[in-house]
Amino acid sequence: MHEMRIAVCDDEEFYRSELEKMIAVYGNEASRRFTLDSWESGSALLDAVKQGDKDYDVIFLDIEMPELSGMDAAGELRRMGKNMALCFVTSFSSYALDAYQIDAIGYVVKPIQYLDLKKMMEKAEMQYWYRKKTEEAQKRYLEVMCERRNIVIDLEKVVYIEKRRNQCVFHFTDGEQICYDTLKNIYKRLDHDVFMQIHQGYIANYNHVKEVLNDRVCFGSGMEAPLSRRYYDAIYGRYMDKMNRLFAEMKAENAARCRKYME
Repeated sequence: MHEMRIAVCDDEEFYRSELEKMIAVYGNEASRRFTLDSWESGSALLDAVKQGDKDYDVIFLDIEMPELSGMDAAGELRRMGKNMALCFVTSFSSYALDAYQIDAIGYVVKPIQYLDLKKMMEKAEMQYWYRKKTEEAQKRYLEVMCERRNIVIDLEKVVYIEKRRNQCVFHFTDGEQICYDTLKNIYKRLDHDVFMQIHQGYIANYNHVKEVLNDRVCFGSGMEAPLSRRYYDAIYGRYMDKMNRLFAEMKAENAARCRKYME
């Protein structure tokens, strides 16, 4: 289950605490799970994001902060290509236009009212789930050039991909599709948690792997692809992790059945 990562950034501890409490109330009310970090300066928050130590789905930014204002911090986040939901916290309502220009979901005015916070959280959640669904769609589907036209391939149905001269062949359980692109270029566009290089000329969809042998990967229904020594350890290790988890689950299920029988 996804957990939204939220940051509250305000130089005043009182308002940080108030926001944290209200977010917790919203989480309980809406049955949501969040991870929540608190920052007292925009500079510290930016440094953590730039260094890759932190990444957020929602950030509440106080506008009037010393050193670096919330508006300047938001601008820097956008320049970094970060598309998280941004909500400003301010003592004035004159920042509506600035919030719009920075592509924020809005702002809440101090002293913060719970209903205002709830409205912002609902908007943030809508943006968050829209972004998640878009990312999942981008991972599942791939647009490629085939026979002088672009087609969209459902990657969940791809068993493995084969290099054939300067082309690629997508193998499905019920056929194949030739693509006018190199295997190297295709691999760059794939989700590497799902697709693994198993040979200089082959990429396997791990979700379809049934067995890993010394020199080949078996996918079931007689489909298999060659496996080189270079990639053997990576895919065999992952395969054994999967087998060990399955055996552990089966063992736990059998133990549960035995206990139930003994009762």
